[in-house]
Amino acid sequence: MPDNLYQDGKGYYRYRHPITHKYHAMGIHKNRAISAAKKLNLLLVQHTDLVQAVLSYSAESLGDCIKRYQDERQQQTGLAASTLKLENYRLNRITQDLGHLIADDITVRQCSNWLDSLQGDAYTKHRGTLIKLFAFAVAKGLATRNPAKETLPVAADSIRKKRRPLSLEQFGIIRSAAPDWLQLAMDLALVTLQRRGDLVNLQYSSIKDGQLYVVQSKTEKHGERAYLRITIGNSLAKLIDRSREMKPTSCPFILHRLPEKVTKAASRQHHGQITGDYLGKQFAKVRDSLDTFAKMTSEERPTFHEIRGLGGAEYLRQGFSKEYVNLLMGHTTQRMTDDYTGQHINWTECDADLVLKPLYIENEKERKVV
Repeated sequence: MPDNLYQDGKGYYRYRHPITHKYHAMGIHKNRAISAAKKLNLLLVQHTDLVQAVLSYSAESLGDCIKRYQDERQQQTGLAASTLKLENYRLNRITQDLGHLIADDITVRQCSNWLDSLQGDAYTKHRGTLIKLFAFAVAKGLATRNPAKETLPVAADSIRKKRRPLSLEQFGIIRSAAPDWLQLAMDLALVTLQRRGDLVNLQYSSIKDGQLYVVQSKTEKHGERAYLRITIGNSLAKLIDRSREMKPTSCPFILHRLPEKVTKAASRQHHGQITGDYLGKQFAKVRDSLDTFAKMTSEERPTFHEIRGLGGAEYLRQGFSKEYVNLLMGHTTQRMTDDYTGQHINWTECDADLVLKPLYIENEKERKVV
């Protein structure tokens, strides 16, 4: 029998879709099933190298379009390194599943069937990448239409995040069980409202004349609100003093820790440096050790990023204005309008004066050894 066609013990034939891996009933008639399977394989199964070599003279595959997009266009989009990594992950997945197909021959149905094999946020992200890819292909004359754009977007309610927001009490419970360096990271996130990737990049050299200079990596390319000059108030000053008292004292980063084993790595400037990924995983490790979160599914449990939202809410509760919080978060962005001053950074001045104690509730009964 042809590839992807199977017969069960009761004599029924089934075709396994080579892309979605779903099975489709083909009835009990062998000849009909074989004929259908052969036609489906011609449309869906990756061409052999010999066939692709012939096809390449007259048309380019989607895989070829992806390579050209990465070589000619991707760097011009100004994506952050982390975002670029995620986009390439999706492009590799598309290459693996659809790259053998001729770009201009791909139909809406083929795009839709492939997207249907994904779920939730993955559907949305891959659909966006497909739309961007086909837009590039059309602009380069590699395709005449954008079939991905005609697929249905996922309804907002169906991809709504299940993750629960972090409460003040939960913050205190996790903090009480965390090591000193993680406690400092949590407090710093609560006061400054910065993302974990920006927190771990803060250095003592970022402090000048009583102000902490922060360049938000996620929004840096969008405008002046990405460049924050935070006036160091009482709470933030105490956190920085705590940082200076922690080992290793030679580390230039405000957030640091003394590892069990000192090793050199090209990705780190100092052995005490903390990465954003490590920070998130250690927060999750402490959280998952506590009974408070045991009944929650993994999708529901709050992450380190939820501290940002919690801190913003607490600022508002303490009477700070929405504009105050927006400035500190860097949410309101605008593109620089004058190309001649594009290299001149306009720092947005803001404060960070959230009162920490007695802000969170420490519950010793929830404390566990991590």
